[in-house]
Amino acid sequence: MANPRPRPKLPRVQKIALPILRAYPDLEGVTIGSWVADVDHRKFPLINVRRVGGRGRNSKRPNQLALVVVEMTAYGNEDLPATEDLYDVALEALYEAVLRQKVTPYGHLGSIKETMGATEFGSPFQDTWRVQGLIQLGIRPPR
Repeated sequence: MANPRPRPKLPRVQKIALPILRAYPDLEGVTIGSWVADVDHRKFPLINVRRVGGRGRNSKRPNQLALVVVEMTAYGNEDLPATEDLYDVALEALYEAVLRQKVTPYGHLGSIKETMGATEFGSPFQDTWRVQGLIQLGIRPPR
């Protein structure tokens, strides 16, 4: 039998951010994930969160703090203003989680900073709108 794969002390940022977004009442009914499903299974509106870099782990506390940058993208099929609102509500959920120090089973967000505010881009999906931004999140493991 194969050995279980090793697990880092600091989780993937999605392990913290996605449960926060999914639990936010104003995002009920929104598809939230770190990848976009195949066209046969895709449901709008949707929020996609993926890591795109960041400063990485703190050199003095590498198992306790990392600053990562995520690209958060909102896709909507209603209109551009509704998609912008969807992005802003998701951003509010992350800010609130930092302010309230909301803890998930994998850790919590210690800080948040928008590095690129909400920006409209052409959507790769027919009859939809796309709004995305870059957000630096400080992640910490469970207490």
